Amino acid sequence: MTAGALIFREIDWRAPLDAFAPLAGEPWAALLHGGARARETGWSILVAFPARRLEARGGAAFLDGERIDAAPFAALRALADARRLEAAPAPLADAPFASGLVGFIGYEMGGELEPTAAGPASPFTLPDMAFGAYDAAAVFDRKARRCFVAGRRASAVERLAGALGRAPTPARPPPAIRLLASNFSADAYERAIAGVIERIRDGALFQANLARRLRAEADAPLDAFAVFQRLAEGDAPFAAILQHGDGTIVSNSPERFFSLRRERGGWRARAEPIKGTRPRGRDPAEDDALARALLASAKDRAENVMIADLARNDLSRVCRDGSIREEAVCALVSHESVHHLVSRVSGLLRPGLGAVDAVEALFPCGSITGAPKVEAMKTIAAVEGVGRGPYCGAIGYIDDRGGADFSVAIRTMIVEGATATFPVGGGITLRSDPQAEYHETETKARGLLAALGLSGKARAA
Repeated sequence: MTAGALIFREIDWRAPLDAFAPLAGEPWAALLHGGARARETGWSILVAFPARRLEARGGAAFLDGERIDAAPFAALRALADARRLEAAPAPLADAPFASGLVGFIGYEMGGELEPTAAGPASPFTLPDMAFGAYDAAAVFDRKARRCFVAGRRASAVERLAGALGRAPTPARPPPAIRLLASNFSADAYERAIAGVIERIRDGALFQANLARRLRAEADAPLDAFAVFQRLAEGDAPFAAILQHGDGTIVSNSPERFFSLRRERGGWRARAEPIKGTRPRGRDPAEDDALARALLASAKDRAENVMIADLARNDLSRVCRDGSIREEAVCALVSHESVHHLVSRVSGLLRPGLGAVDAVEALFPCGSITGAPKVEAMKTIAAVEGVGRGPYCGAIGYIDDRGGADFSVAIRTMIVEGATATFPVGGGITLRSDPQAEYHETETKARGLLAALGLSGKARAA
Protein backbone atom coordinates (compact mmCIF):
# COMPACT_ATOMS: atom_id res chain seq x y z
CA MET A 1 0.00 0.00 0.00
CA THR A 2 1.35 3.38 -1.03
CA ALA A 3 0.94 6.55 1.01
CA GLY A 4 0.37 9.79 -0.80
CA ALA A 5 -1.78 12.81 -1.42
CA LEU A 6 -4.47 12.95 -4.06
CA ILE A 7 -4.76 15.95 -6.35
CA PHE A 8 -8.12 17.71 -6.62
CA ARG A 9 -8.35 20.54 -9.15
CA GLU A 10 -11.69 22.32 -9.43
CA ILE A 11 -12.79 23.32 -12.91
CA ASP A 12 -15.81 25.22 -14.17
CA TRP A 13 -19.03 23.27 -13.78
CA ARG A 14 -20.39 21.51 -16.80
CA ALA A 15 -22.96 18.77 -17.01
CA PRO A 16 -21.32 15.31 -17.06
CA LEU A 17 -22.74 14.46 -20.49
CA ASP A 18 -21.40 17.72 -21.93
CA ALA A 19 -18.00 17.03 -20.38
CA PHE A 20 -17.91 13.54 -21.90
CA ALA A 21 -18.87 14.70 -25.40
CA PRO A 22 -15.26 15.46 -26.52
CA LEU A 23 -14.36 11.88 -25.55
CA ALA A 24 -17.21 10.20 -27.43
CA GLY A 25 -15.64 7.37 -29.41
CA GLU A 26 -12.36 7.44 -27.43
CA PRO A 27 -11.48 3.81 -26.60
CA TRP A 28 -11.40 3.13 -22.86
CA ALA A 29 -13.23 6.35 -22.00
CA ALA A 30 -16.15 5.79 -19.62
CA LEU A 31 -18.81 7.72 -17.74
CA LEU A 32 -20.66 6.38 -14.68
CA HIS A 33 -23.65 8.65 -14.25
CA GLY A 34 -27.01 8.83 -12.53
CA GLY A 35 -29.78 9.80 -14.92
CA ALA A 36 -30.94 13.40 -15.28
CA ARG A 37 -33.82 12.85 -12.87
CA ALA A 38 -32.17 10.23 -10.66
CA ARG A 39 -33.29 10.40 -7.04
CA GLU A 40 -29.72 9.63 -5.95
CA THR A 41 -28.26 12.93 -7.08
CA GLY A 42 -24.75 11.95 -5.94
CA TRP A 43 -21.68 11.85 -8.09
CA SER A 44 -20.79 11.15 -11.71
CA ILE A 45 -17.37 9.75 -12.64
CA LEU A 46 -15.59 10.26 -15.97
CA VAL A 47 -12.35 8.52 -16.93
CA ALA A 48 -10.12 8.20 -20.00
CA PHE A 49 -6.53 7.31 -20.97
CA PRO A 50 -5.85 4.32 -18.67
CA ALA A 51 -2.34 3.70 -17.40
CA ARG A 52 -2.98 -0.08 -17.62
CA ARG A 53 -5.61 -2.21 -19.39
CA LEU A 54 -6.74 -5.57 -18.04
CA GLU A 55 -8.92 -7.89 -20.14
CA ALA A 56 -10.17 -11.45 -19.88
CA ARG A 57 -11.09 -13.62 -22.84
CA GLY A 58 -11.93 -17.31 -22.73
CA GLY A 59 -10.50 -17.77 -19.24
CA ALA A 60 -7.19 -16.04 -20.02
CA ALA A 61 -6.04 -12.67 -18.67
CA PHE A 62 -4.31 -10.00 -20.74
CA LEU A 63 -2.51 -6.95 -19.35
CA ASP A 64 -1.89 -4.17 -21.86
CA GLY A 65 -2.58 -6.66 -24.65
CA GLU A 66 -0.11 -9.32 -23.46
CA ARG A 67 -1.30 -12.61 -22.01
CA ILE A 68 -0.24 -13.08 -18.39
CA ASP A 69 0.11 -16.18 -16.25
CA ALA A 70 -2.76 -15.47 -13.87
CA ALA A 71 -6.46 -16.27 -13.73
CA PRO A 72 -8.65 -13.24 -14.54
CA PHE A 73 -9.92 -12.51 -11.03
CA ALA A 74 -6.46 -13.10 -9.56
CA ALA A 75 -5.11 -10.59 -12.08
CA LEU A 76 -7.83 -8.11 -11.12
CA ARG A 77 -6.97 -8.50 -7.43
CA ALA A 78 -3.25 -8.07 -8.13
CA LEU A 79 -3.87 -4.90 -10.13
CA ALA A 80 -6.14 -3.43 -7.45
CA ASP A 81 -3.67 -4.35 -4.68
CA ALA A 82 -0.72 -2.88 -6.56
CA ARG A 83 -2.54 0.44 -6.85
CA ARG A 84 -3.85 0.57 -3.28
CA LEU A 85 -3.33 4.04 -1.90
CA GLU A 86 -3.56 5.17 1.70
CA ALA A 87 -4.21 8.75 0.76
CA ALA A 88 -3.82 11.74 3.01
CA PRO A 89 -7.11 13.53 3.78
CA ALA A 90 -8.41 14.99 0.54
CA PRO A 91 -10.13 18.34 0.09
CA LEU A 92 -13.12 16.31 -1.16
CA ALA A 93 -13.24 13.51 1.38
CA ASP A 94 -16.69 12.35 0.31
CA ALA A 95 -15.80 12.00 -3.39
CA PRO A 96 -16.19 8.26 -4.03
CA PHE A 97 -13.50 8.04 -6.71
CA ALA A 98 -10.31 9.86 -7.60
CA SER A 99 -8.23 7.17 -9.30
CA GLY A 100 -8.52 3.43 -9.70
CA LEU A 101 -10.19 0.75 -11.81
CA VAL A 102 -13.29 1.27 -13.95
CA GLY A 103 -14.81 -1.41 -16.14
CA PHE A 104 -17.18 -4.31 -16.49
CA ILE A 105 -17.46 -8.01 -15.70
CA GLY A 106 -19.44 -10.03 -18.23
CA TYR A 107 -21.94 -12.67 -17.17
CA GLU A 108 -19.73 -15.50 -18.48
CA MET A 109 -17.14 -14.70 -15.80
CA GLY A 110 -19.49 -16.51 -13.42
CA GLY A 111 -18.24 -19.71 -15.02
CA GLU A 112 -14.72 -18.82 -13.84
CA LEU A 113 -16.00 -18.80 -10.27
CA GLU A 114 -18.29 -21.82 -10.62
CA PRO A 115 -17.01 -24.01 -13.50
CA THR A 116 -19.84 -26.54 -13.13
CA ALA A 117 -22.30 -23.79 -14.11
CA ALA A 118 -20.35 -22.47 -17.12
CA GLY A 119 -22.58 -21.93 -20.15
CA PRO A 120 -22.16 -20.81 -23.75
CA ALA A 121 -19.42 -18.31 -24.59
CA SER A 122 -20.23 -14.65 -25.05
CA PRO A 123 -21.46 -13.93 -28.59
CA PHE A 124 -19.87 -10.47 -28.61
CA THR A 125 -16.44 -9.26 -29.72
CA LEU A 126 -16.03 -7.41 -26.42
CA PRO A 127 -13.86 -9.12 -23.78
CA ASP A 128 -15.45 -11.18 -21.03
CA MET A 129 -14.06 -8.63 -18.56
CA ALA A 130 -12.27 -5.32 -19.03
CA PHE A 131 -10.91 -2.78 -16.55
CA GLY A 132 -8.82 0.30 -17.14
CA ALA A 133 -6.50 1.52 -14.38
CA TYR A 134 -6.90 5.29 -14.33
CA ASP A 135 -4.55 7.73 -12.63
CA ALA A 136 -7.07 10.59 -12.95
CA ALA A 137 -10.81 11.11 -13.12
CA ALA A 138 -13.29 13.93 -13.45
CA VAL A 139 -15.81 13.76 -10.61
CA PHE A 140 -19.06 15.70 -10.65
CA ASP A 141 -21.00 16.59 -7.51
CA ARG A 142 -24.38 16.94 -9.21
CA LYS A 143 -26.18 18.32 -6.18
CA ALA A 144 -23.64 21.08 -5.48
CA ARG A 145 -22.91 21.55 -9.22
CA ARG A 146 -19.15 21.36 -8.70
CA CYS A 147 -16.65 19.54 -10.91
CA PHE A 148 -13.13 18.38 -10.03
CA VAL A 149 -10.39 16.67 -11.96
CA ALA A 150 -8.73 14.41 -9.40
CA GLY A 151 -5.97 11.86 -9.41
CA ARG A 152 -2.71 10.48 -8.13
CA ARG A 153 -0.41 11.87 -10.87
CA ALA A 154 -0.28 15.52 -11.90
CA SER A 155 0.44 14.67 -15.54
CA ALA A 156 -2.65 12.45 -15.74
CA VAL A 157 -4.79 15.17 -14.15
CA GLU A 158 -3.52 17.73 -16.65
CA ARG A 159 -4.09 15.42 -19.62
CA LEU A 160 -7.67 14.68 -18.65
CA ALA A 161 -8.44 18.32 -17.88
CA GLY A 162 -7.12 19.27 -21.29
CA ALA A 163 -9.22 16.64 -23.03
CA LEU A 164 -12.38 17.92 -21.38
CA GLY A 165 -11.75 21.29 -22.99
CA ARG A 166 -11.62 19.93 -26.53
CA ALA A 167 -14.40 20.66 -28.99
CA PRO A 168 -16.76 17.70 -29.25
CA THR A 169 -16.90 15.66 -32.42
CA PRO A 170 -19.85 16.86 -34.53
CA ALA A 171 -22.81 14.53 -34.14
CA ARG A 172 -23.58 12.29 -37.10
CA PRO A 173 -27.08 12.30 -38.58
CA PRO A 174 -28.89 9.38 -36.97
CA PRO A 175 -29.04 6.35 -39.27
CA ALA A 176 -32.24 4.55 -40.08
CA ILE A 177 -32.74 1.74 -37.55
CA ARG A 178 -35.06 -1.20 -37.57
CA LEU A 179 -35.80 -3.72 -34.86
CA LEU A 180 -34.51 -6.79 -36.57
CA ALA A 181 -35.18 -9.80 -34.41
CA SER A 182 -35.65 -11.48 -31.06
CA ASN A 183 -34.15 -14.89 -30.40
CA PHE A 184 -37.51 -15.87 -28.83
CA SER A 185 -40.94 -15.25 -30.30
CA ALA A 186 -43.64 -14.55 -27.73
CA ASP A 187 -44.89 -18.13 -28.00
CA ALA A 188 -41.39 -19.62 -27.76
CA TYR A 189 -40.53 -17.47 -24.74
CA GLU A 190 -43.73 -18.46 -22.98
CA ARG A 191 -43.04 -22.13 -23.72
CA ALA A 192 -39.52 -21.73 -22.33
CA ILE A 193 -40.96 -20.19 -19.17
CA ALA A 194 -43.39 -23.08 -18.85
CA GLY A 195 -40.44 -25.46 -19.10
CA VAL A 196 -38.61 -23.61 -16.31
CA ILE A 197 -41.75 -23.78 -14.16
CA GLU A 198 -41.76 -27.56 -14.67
CA ARG A 199 -38.12 -27.73 -13.49
CA ILE A 200 -39.13 -25.77 -10.41
CA ARG A 201 -42.12 -28.04 -9.81
CA ASP A 202 -39.79 -31.06 -10.06
CA GLY A 203 -37.62 -29.59 -7.28
CA ALA A 204 -34.52 -28.75 -9.34
CA LEU A 205 -34.56 -25.09 -8.22
CA PHE A 206 -36.77 -22.38 -6.76
CA GLN A 207 -36.27 -19.56 -9.25
CA ALA A 208 -34.46 -18.78 -12.50
CA ASN A 209 -34.04 -15.57 -14.44
CA LEU A 210 -34.80 -16.07 -18.14
CA ALA A 211 -33.89 -13.48 -20.78
CA ARG A 212 -34.67 -12.99 -24.43
CA ARG A 213 -32.37 -11.05 -26.72
CA LEU A 214 -33.48 -8.18 -28.96
CA ARG A 215 -31.32 -6.97 -31.80
CA ALA A 216 -31.58 -3.79 -33.87
CA GLU A 217 -29.64 -2.95 -36.98
CA ALA A 218 -28.93 0.39 -38.66
CA ASP A 219 -27.90 1.27 -42.18
CA ALA A 220 -24.69 2.90 -40.84
CA PRO A 221 -22.61 2.64 -37.65
CA LEU A 222 -24.59 3.66 -34.60
CA ASP A 223 -23.59 6.66 -32.48
CA ALA A 224 -23.49 4.94 -29.08
CA PHE A 225 -23.01 8.21 -27.21
CA ALA A 226 -26.13 9.70 -28.82
CA VAL A 227 -28.07 6.62 -27.69
CA PHE A 228 -26.65 7.05 -24.19
CA GLN A 229 -27.63 10.72 -24.11
CA ARG A 230 -31.24 9.77 -24.77
CA LEU A 231 -31.17 7.00 -22.16
CA ALA A 232 -29.64 9.30 -19.56
CA GLU A 233 -32.63 11.64 -19.78
CA GLY A 234 -34.38 9.18 -17.46
CA ASP A 235 -33.96 8.59 -13.76
CA ALA A 236 -32.02 5.33 -13.46
CA PRO A 237 -29.36 5.77 -10.75
CA PHE A 238 -26.69 3.69 -12.54
CA ALA A 239 -26.46 4.93 -16.11
CA ALA A 240 -23.09 4.20 -17.74
CA ILE A 241 -21.26 4.25 -21.04
CA LEU A 242 -18.05 2.23 -21.45
CA GLN A 243 -16.23 2.60 -24.76
CA HIS A 244 -13.94 -0.19 -25.91
CA GLY A 245 -12.15 -0.75 -29.18
CA ASP A 246 -14.41 -3.74 -29.86
CA GLY A 247 -17.71 -2.05 -29.04
CA THR A 248 -19.53 0.13 -26.54
CA ILE A 249 -21.67 -0.76 -23.53
CA VAL A 250 -24.58 1.58 -22.85
CA SER A 251 -26.45 0.94 -19.60
CA ASN A 252 -29.37 2.48 -17.77
CA SER A 253 -29.49 0.14 -14.79
CA PRO A 254 -31.77 0.74 -11.82
CA GLU A 255 -29.99 -1.87 -9.69
CA ARG A 256 -26.92 -1.74 -7.47
CA PHE A 257 -24.94 -5.00 -7.42
CA PHE A 258 -22.94 -4.02 -4.36
CA SER A 259 -21.08 -1.10 -2.87
CA LEU A 260 -18.13 -1.07 -0.49
CA ARG A 261 -17.69 1.84 1.90
CA ARG A 262 -15.41 2.42 4.87
CA GLU A 263 -17.19 3.04 8.15
CA ARG A 264 -16.12 3.05 11.78
CA GLY A 265 -16.17 -0.74 12.12
CA GLY A 266 -14.43 -1.50 8.82
CA TRP A 267 -15.45 -1.94 5.18
CA ARG A 268 -19.19 -2.51 4.73
CA ALA A 269 -20.36 -4.36 1.62
CA ARG A 270 -23.97 -3.61 0.71
CA ALA A 271 -26.06 -5.54 -1.85
CA GLU A 272 -29.37 -4.14 -3.14
CA PRO A 273 -31.19 -6.78 -5.22
CA ILE A 274 -34.30 -5.92 -7.22
CA LYS A 275 -37.12 -8.40 -7.73
CA GLY A 276 -40.67 -7.39 -8.63
CA THR A 277 -41.66 -5.01 -11.44
CA ARG A 278 -44.80 -3.18 -12.55
CA PRO A 279 -45.18 -0.49 -15.25
CA ARG A 280 -46.01 3.07 -14.22
CA GLY A 281 -49.64 4.07 -14.62
CA ARG A 282 -51.12 6.43 -17.18
CA ASP A 283 -52.53 8.66 -14.41
CA PRO A 284 -51.95 9.00 -10.64
CA ALA A 285 -54.82 6.69 -9.70
CA GLU A 286 -53.67 3.89 -11.98
CA ASP A 287 -50.05 4.43 -10.93
CA ASP A 288 -50.96 4.13 -7.25
CA ALA A 289 -52.99 1.00 -7.93
CA LEU A 290 -50.08 -0.63 -9.75
CA ALA A 291 -47.67 0.24 -6.94
CA ARG A 292 -50.05 -1.16 -4.33
CA ALA A 293 -50.55 -4.32 -6.37
CA LEU A 294 -46.80 -4.84 -6.51
CA LEU A 295 -46.42 -4.37 -2.76
CA ALA A 296 -49.25 -6.83 -2.15
CA SER A 297 -48.05 -9.45 -4.63
CA ALA A 298 -47.18 -12.67 -2.79
CA LYS A 299 -45.32 -13.93 -5.87
CA ASP A 300 -43.12 -10.83 -6.17
CA ARG A 301 -42.45 -10.56 -2.44
CA ALA A 302 -41.49 -14.24 -2.22
CA GLU A 303 -39.17 -13.81 -5.20
CA ASN A 304 -37.55 -10.74 -3.65
CA VAL A 305 -37.06 -12.33 -0.22
CA MET A 306 -35.54 -15.42 -1.84
CA ILE A 307 -32.92 -13.34 -3.67
CA ALA A 308 -32.23 -11.22 -0.57
CA ASP A 309 -31.56 -14.47 1.31
CA LEU A 310 -29.18 -15.50 -1.46
CA ALA A 311 -27.33 -12.17 -1.13
CA ARG A 312 -27.10 -12.71 2.63
CA ASN A 313 -25.63 -16.16 2.06
CA ASP A 314 -23.12 -14.84 -0.49
CA LEU A 315 -22.05 -12.03 1.83
CA SER A 316 -21.50 -14.50 4.67
CA ARG A 317 -18.61 -15.98 2.68
CA VAL A 318 -16.54 -12.81 3.11
CA CYS A 319 -18.14 -10.93 6.03
CA ARG A 320 -17.56 -11.11 9.76
CA ASP A 321 -19.82 -13.35 11.79
CA GLY A 322 -22.73 -11.42 13.22
CA SER A 323 -22.19 -8.35 11.02
CA ILE A 324 -24.79 -9.09 8.33
CA ARG A 325 -28.01 -7.15 8.61
CA GLU A 326 -31.17 -6.49 6.62
CA GLU A 327 -31.55 -2.77 6.02
CA ALA A 328 -34.67 -2.93 3.83
CA VAL A 329 -37.01 -5.70 2.69
CA CYS A 330 -39.29 -5.34 -0.34
CA ALA A 331 -39.14 -1.53 -0.35
CA LEU A 332 -41.00 0.18 -3.20
CA VAL A 333 -38.77 2.21 -5.53
CA SER A 334 -40.41 4.01 -8.45
CA HIS A 335 -38.59 5.00 -11.62
CA GLU A 336 -39.75 6.84 -14.71
CA SER A 337 -41.23 3.78 -16.44
CA VAL A 338 -41.46 1.09 -13.74
CA HIS A 339 -42.04 0.35 -10.06
CA HIS A 340 -39.61 -2.09 -8.39
CA LEU A 341 -39.29 -3.93 -5.09
CA VAL A 342 -35.79 -3.52 -3.61
CA SER A 343 -34.15 -5.15 -0.59
CA ARG A 344 -30.87 -4.12 1.03
CA VAL A 345 -28.48 -6.47 2.85
CA SER A 346 -25.03 -5.56 4.20
CA GLY A 347 -22.10 -6.93 6.16
CA LEU A 348 -18.61 -5.95 7.32
CA LEU A 349 -15.79 -7.57 5.34
CA ARG A 350 -13.37 -9.71 7.29
CA PRO A 351 -9.96 -8.08 7.87
CA GLY A 352 -7.62 -8.35 4.90
CA LEU A 353 -10.39 -8.71 2.31
CA GLY A 354 -11.34 -6.13 -0.29
CA ALA A 355 -13.50 -5.33 -3.29
CA VAL A 356 -12.37 -8.22 -5.50
CA ASP A 357 -13.12 -10.69 -2.69
CA ALA A 358 -16.64 -9.25 -2.52
CA VAL A 359 -17.01 -9.60 -6.29
CA GLU A 360 -15.94 -13.24 -6.15
CA ALA A 361 -18.40 -13.98 -3.34
CA LEU A 362 -21.39 -12.25 -4.93
CA PHE A 363 -20.93 -12.64 -8.69
CA PRO A 364 -23.07 -13.11 -10.65
CA CYS A 365 -25.81 -11.24 -8.85
CA GLY A 366 -28.54 -13.56 -7.60
CA SER A 367 -31.30 -11.33 -8.96
CA ILE A 368 -30.27 -12.21 -12.53
CA THR A 369 -29.58 -15.90 -11.93
CA GLY A 370 -32.09 -17.26 -9.42
CA ALA A 371 -31.77 -19.73 -6.57
CA PRO A 372 -29.99 -21.94 -5.86
CA LYS A 373 -27.51 -19.95 -7.90
CA VAL A 374 -25.54 -22.79 -9.50
CA GLU A 375 -28.63 -24.74 -10.56
CA ALA A 376 -30.22 -21.53 -11.85
CA MET A 377 -27.12 -20.78 -13.95
CA LYS A 378 -27.26 -24.29 -15.41
CA THR A 379 -30.93 -23.78 -16.26
CA ILE A 380 -30.20 -20.42 -17.90
CA ALA A 381 -27.46 -21.97 -20.04
CA ALA A 382 -29.72 -24.82 -21.13
CA VAL A 383 -32.82 -22.76 -21.88
CA GLU A 384 -31.35 -19.54 -23.30
CA GLY A 385 -28.73 -21.44 -25.28
CA VAL A 386 -26.56 -18.37 -25.96
CA GLY A 387 -24.10 -16.34 -23.91
CA ARG A 388 -25.15 -13.05 -22.32
CA GLY A 389 -21.91 -11.08 -22.60
CA PRO A 390 -21.92 -7.84 -20.58
CA TYR A 391 -25.67 -8.17 -19.96
CA CYS A 392 -26.38 -9.38 -16.42
CA GLY A 393 -22.75 -8.85 -15.48
CA ALA A 394 -21.55 -5.84 -13.48
CA ILE A 395 -20.36 -2.30 -14.28
CA GLY A 396 -18.49 -0.07 -11.86
CA TYR A 397 -15.29 0.97 -10.14
CA ILE A 398 -12.75 0.05 -7.50
CA ASP A 399 -11.20 3.21 -6.06
CA ASP A 400 -7.49 3.11 -5.22
CA ARG A 401 -8.42 3.90 -1.60
CA GLY A 402 -10.49 0.71 -1.33
CA GLY A 403 -14.09 1.74 -1.98
CA ALA A 404 -16.16 0.23 -4.78
CA ASP A 405 -19.56 0.48 -6.41
CA PHE A 406 -21.05 -1.76 -9.11
CA SER A 407 -24.39 -1.91 -10.85
CA VAL A 408 -26.07 -4.98 -12.27
CA ALA A 409 -25.82 -4.66 -16.05
CA ILE A 410 -29.53 -4.83 -16.83
CA ARG A 411 -31.35 -2.36 -19.15
CA THR A 412 -28.06 -2.61 -21.01
CA MET A 413 -27.23 -2.39 -24.70
CA ILE A 414 -24.13 -3.64 -26.52
CA VAL A 415 -23.34 -1.53 -29.59
CA GLU A 416 -21.06 -3.08 -32.21
CA GLY A 417 -20.87 -1.08 -35.42
CA ALA A 418 -24.36 -0.88 -36.91
CA THR A 419 -25.86 -3.44 -34.51
CA ALA A 420 -27.34 -2.92 -31.05
CA THR A 421 -28.19 -5.92 -28.88
CA PHE A 422 -30.20 -5.65 -25.67
CA PRO A 423 -31.52 -8.66 -23.75
CA VAL A 424 -34.44 -8.29 -21.34
CA GLY A 425 -35.64 -10.83 -18.82
CA GLY A 426 -37.30 -11.61 -15.53
CA GLY A 427 -37.39 -14.02 -12.63
CA ILE A 428 -39.44 -17.20 -13.04
CA THR A 429 -40.98 -18.92 -10.02
CA LEU A 430 -43.61 -21.57 -9.50
CA ARG A 431 -46.26 -18.82 -9.42
CA SER A 432 -45.17 -17.17 -12.67
CA ASP A 433 -47.64 -16.63 -15.48
CA PRO A 434 -45.77 -17.07 -18.81
CA GLN A 435 -47.78 -14.43 -20.65
CA ALA A 436 -47.35 -11.88 -17.86
CA GLU A 437 -43.61 -12.58 -17.77
CA TYR A 438 -43.36 -11.92 -21.51
CA HIS A 439 -45.21 -8.61 -21.11
CA GLU A 440 -42.82 -7.68 -18.28
CA THR A 441 -39.89 -8.00 -20.69
CA GLU A 442 -41.69 -5.66 -23.08
CA THR A 443 -42.04 -3.12 -20.27
CA LYS A 444 -38.34 -3.38 -19.47
CA ALA A 445 -37.39 -2.90 -23.14
CA ARG A 446 -39.32 0.35 -23.62
CA GLY A 447 -36.58 2.74 -22.56
CA LEU A 448 -33.93 1.02 -24.69
CA LEU A 449 -36.23 0.93 -27.71
CA ALA A 450 -37.08 4.61 -27.27
CA ALA A 451 -33.38 5.52 -27.09
CA LEU A 452 -33.02 3.96 -30.54
CA GLY A 453 -36.15 5.66 -31.82
CA LEU A 454 -37.97 2.33 -32.02
CA SER A 455 -41.17 0.84 -30.72
CA GLY A 456 -43.17 -2.29 -31.32
CA LYS A 457 -42.32 -5.96 -31.38
CA ALA A 458 -39.43 -7.88 -32.89
CA ARG A 459 -39.90 -10.90 -35.07
CA ALA A 460 -38.28 -14.16 -34.05
CA ALA A 461 -34.81 -14.72 -35.47
